[in-house]
Amino acid sequence: MESTEIISSSFFHFTHLNEQELKHPELAINKFCELFPLAEVRQTLGLWLNETLAAQDTYYDNAENRSNLMLVYNQLLYLLDANYLLNKQLQEPAISQEFTIS
Repeated sequence: MESTEIISSSFFHFTHLNEQELKHPELAINKFCELFPLAEVRQTLGLWLNETLAAQDTYYDNAENRSNLMLVYNQLLYLLDANYLLNKQLQEPAISQEFTIS
């Protein structure tokens, strides 16, 4: 599927990916993993969640909205783990090729 097809399809209403990243999403995954260590991202998400739930008079005063926030939080952690694992697997062939003696 061409990147222009992805943009025009209902898959994305909007994307932050550039043209190259639309063709090769692993570039965006690698950039994210290089910018932020996994422990730092988990800590940031945890602080974000705690601050949001501790705030008074917010959208999350409603139990259903808090439940949805927790679901999103847990799924983001799930995706982060997969993201970092995938990035590591994508980097391993490149690393092993660097050390291959011809």
